Amino acid sequence: MNHDEAAKLLGPYRDGELDLATCLKLEEHMADCPSCQLKLAGEQEIVDLIQSETPRFKASPFLKTRIQASLREEKSSTSTIPWWKRLLLGSTFSGLAGATAMLVILAVGFFSTQGIPELDQEAVANHVRSLQVNHLMDVASTDQHTVKPWFAGKLNYSPQVIDLTSSGYPLVGGRLDVLDGQNVAAIVYGRRKHFINLFIWPSNGRALPSHPYALNGYHVLGWTEGGMNYLAVSELGEQEFEDFAKLIQDQTSPARPGE
Repeated sequence: MNHDEAAKLLGPYRDGELDLATCLKLEEHMADCPSCQLKLAGEQEIVDLIQSETPRFKASPFLKTRIQASLREEKSSTSTIPWWKRLLLGSTFSGLAGATAMLVILAVGFFSTQGIPELDQEAVANHVRSLQVNHLMDVASTDQHTVKPWFAGKLNYSPQVIDLTSSGYPLVGGRLDVLDGQNVAAIVYGRRKHFINLFIWPSNGRALPSHPYALNGYHVLGWTEGGMNYLAVSELGEQEFEDFAKLIQDQTSPARPGE
């Protein structure tokens, strides 16, 4: 086996794609070829680096919403296969480029959503989309007495609108949105240059688990109080986001005896 032939087989050799006879010939060549040894070691080092960094890969909000849209399409039609699955099933990956593409797809499609309820993923996608398409608010107002009446006639319930300006989370408006297949109220708050979407809708006996999640740099927390579901989403830091949720929870919880 000459040097040019060996160089072409280094990628398949590293990926375990060669038969035993070819492996033996290639290893015999590499024993006397420092150049091939260095090239193989360098490529393996890059692959190891990619694999070690993959779990911390952070997809852009645009890519995240594209992939979630593909997943929703798959659920609505079993005959339609999302683009990322077609890529995995129909393409032949070889060498470093193939390994990189595979790892990136797995990082976005698996690690970023593992263990996170679909409703929370949908809420994050709605939050991102509201910022991208400039549809953060249908009614822009810092007055809770303006935002709350705006929903009258648009929903069959009246969402509670709380003013947190004095606590550093000013009300900036509200809009209609769709979550879990139904129309919901989205109350929007600000914090410096960030926004918080607070989705509110009747629980109808389906309480939300009060458990925080982090998804690609976004925080999401849901809870149920007084027959209403609340689901907050923001890219705020964890502590500020938890402070906001606590403020809302304190004002939506029924007062205890003696308070």
